[in-house]
Amino acid sequence: MQNEHLVKAIVDLAVFLEFSDEDSLDPDASMAAMEQLSSTLQEMPDLERLNVVQAIQRMASGYRERANFVSALPETLGLL
Repeated sequence: MQNEHLVKAIVDLAVFLEFSDEDSLDPDASMAAMEQLSSTLQEMPDLERLNVVQAIQRMASGYRERANFVSALPETLGLL
């Protein structure tokens, strides 16, 4: 099973990239970082990717108003 802290760090980064305003983070830089994150995660072996997906799904509700975004993150990142 993947380290939950590592998966939480990935989710936190994705939330930051998605929800930072233009004054805090350039939208093009945010998109490029999200694409790089997605590309790197897609290189994981199938079982590891599945474990990450399951960990994200377990922790999604803890993100309250951003839970829907987190729940959709595995698909958004191309992990499914």
